[in-house]
Amino acid sequence: MVSKRYIQIVKTAVLTSFPALVACVFLDFFAGTFLGKFFTLIRENYPIILVILPGLMGLRGNIFGSLASRFSTMLYLGEMKPSLRDKMVTKNIFMSIVLSLLPVLFLWLVGSLKIRDVDIAIAVLLIILTSTIYTSLFLGYSTAFVSILPFKKGIDPDAIAAPVITSLADLVTVPLLVGFILLFSDHKTFLAITALALLVFFFLWRYSKFGKEDIVTFKEITSVIMFLAMISSITGSILESYSELLERVIIFSIMYPAILDTTGNLGSIIGAKTSTKIHLGEIEKTLNKDIAFEIGVYTILAYPLALLSNGIAVLVGRFLLNKTMGIIPEFVLLYPILAHLVMWFAYFIAIFAEKMRLDPDNVTVPTITTLADVFSTLFVVFIIKLII
Repeated sequence: MVSKRYIQIVKTAVLTSFPALVACVFLDFFAGTFLGKFFTLIRENYPIILVILPGLMGLRGNIFGSLASRFSTMLYLGEMKPSLRDKMVTKNIFMSIVLSLLPVLFLWLVGSLKIRDVDIAIAVLLIILTSTIYTSLFLGYSTAFVSILPFKKGIDPDAIAAPVITSLADLVTVPLLVGFILLFSDHKTFLAITALALLVFFFLWRYSKFGKEDIVTFKEITSVIMFLAMISSITGSILESYSELLERVIIFSIMYPAILDTTGNLGSIIGAKTSTKIHLGEIEKTLNKDIAFEIGVYTILAYPLALLSNGIAVLVGRFLLNKTMGIIPEFVLLYPILAHLVMWFAYFIAIFAEKMRLDPDNVTVPTITTLADVFSTLFVVFIIKLII
């Protein structure tokens, strides 16, 4: 007889996580369409952004995916009221905005040193600072909403919030980035929008009051995020170095956000679930049949997700970009293997973090989504070289 626990795992994966993951794929292609359409413009005029781009998408998703994990734990432990007006919501959102700015500055420095063009460096700095504040503010309140609403409805927010918010990060990051690139030529409007962003940042800073525990949490997350920023700089360097190759097989520039995001989402689901189980004392053995079964279920779901991603990219290419494209069997068949390995990485990262006396909520989701970006970028390069 099949255990009721296993039946519940399948139900949660198929009825809760899978619809969210499918919705995320569609959201990702909004960003993918922008990236595919403006990829040449970015590569030729703002190459530093290609170095920063994976970090902008990935670390932003990491930070707010981690925020979703913290919100979920605080809701279960009764440390936060299920309301957007709770002070913990505002405090954690401001912290996440600051955390978003720090790696962006580091990645900008890496990109500037790689490209070595002062004019481009200054333009990109202004663009990414302004877009980061607006994007982070939007993502912060969105994270609170997608964590609180399922909790109120009796649904596990760990199964929904992290993947939704990481996809939403990709959805708004690329269009806003392109929007600010196009707006930069109108200096007066651009500076006015930048000034408004700084005022909002100052207001949130004045409203937020941090205690000793908050400072400890901030330091812990900062050390993790800056370490991950260094990893993201590797991803960005790979993307910039192989940008001409990616441009030759344009379907992958359209699919790129979806591939990175779906891989990170699958890892973040396992990571967030493991983190919550650790806090609730539900994990007795490091290796157990339950986690192997759960990862196996999500690995199977990776096949239709890969096919869906490829199919949507074909439609986007043909009808929006006037490019002839088709299904890539190598990608559809090999992608679930990548997803399977990333999910095991997520599980062991949570276990390792707890043994190192770090809060898994602050470490697991950011780490696995950043590593997923590296693995996914290398995977894309591998598939492109395999088929050309």
